[in-house]
Amino acid sequence: MRKLAKTALLTVLISAGNVAVAEDGRITFDGTISDATCIITGGDGQGETASPNFTVHLPPVSTTALAAKGERAGDTNFYINLSGANCEDGKIASVYFEVGQSVNIDPETGNLKNTIAETNGGAGNVQVGLLNASKAVLNLNTPTTDTTTKTIKDNTARFDYWAQYVATDGAATAGRVNTDVAYSIKYQ
Repeated sequence: MRKLAKTALLTVLISAGNVAVAEDGRITFDGTISDATCIITGGDGQGETASPNFTVHLPPVSTTALAAKGERAGDTNFYINLSGANCEDGKIASVYFEVGQSVNIDPETGNLKNTIAETNGGAGNVQVGLLNASKAVLNLNTPTTDTTTKTIKDNTARFDYWAQYVATDGAATAGRVNTDVAYSIKYQ
């Protein structure tokens, strides 16, 4: 009897796997691989690096400049530069801040969280906010953070941005601030 029950169960399981299922829809993925090979560099007022990885040096500011939630201070200009002989004139480029690869983006504010804990000397209630060249705040949670495009001319294009401290959850406390964000260049 047991053997018969096991055989019947096995038959039912095998039969269930053969049930025909109609698809409800289809998702198509379409993309382009660009042949643009611009050299990417970046920098701030303290100079340019020869690498796409660079540091923006924010100035020291007083906690009184960040005394309430939402206050901003320490405006610092930085840029991403595209250049090189293979940086093709006429191509349109844009900067894309990588939400999925940037764990420091605060899902509520769209700013960059301080990676230094207060217990390790980090400033409290402070994040780093990014702004475009016109100083419009960029919410890094959105897929199209910055819609600025540049047409490559004379084998170069430059994207200017601003970074600044932003007080969160009340007044900032003294300490160090460090964070980062991943970015990519999109070509059209």
